[in-house]
Amino acid sequence: MRWTTMLLLCLIWGNLAAAGSDEEALQLGRQVQAASAAILDPELAGAMRAITDLGTDSRYYTMVRGWLHEQLKGDRSIVAAAGAGVKPRLEARIRFCEKAIRAIDLE
Repeated sequence: MRWTTMLLLCLIWGNLAAAGSDEEALQLGRQVQAASAAILDPELAGAMRAITDLGTDSRYYTMVRGWLHEQLKGDRSIVAAAGAGVKPRLEARIRFCEKAIRAIDLE
């Protein structure tokens, strides 16, 4: 095999690898957006699935768990400050975050 052919093959493989990385980055971005939407509105279809798909991937577990924990902490703070005037939607999000943390911890 000539060196020019080898060089061309190396360039093609390099471009394919970069395209794969871009596709993976795009997929991760979609998963993060889905998880964000799920946290903001737990009533969305597939909300728990969006969290567990991302949170059970060991590369992103810590990020997702921390994200859920901080959302839960903020929501609990709002509940503590608001007292009896808590919106049912906020209570639903608290229950969702607690359940999501358990789901990704148990996986």
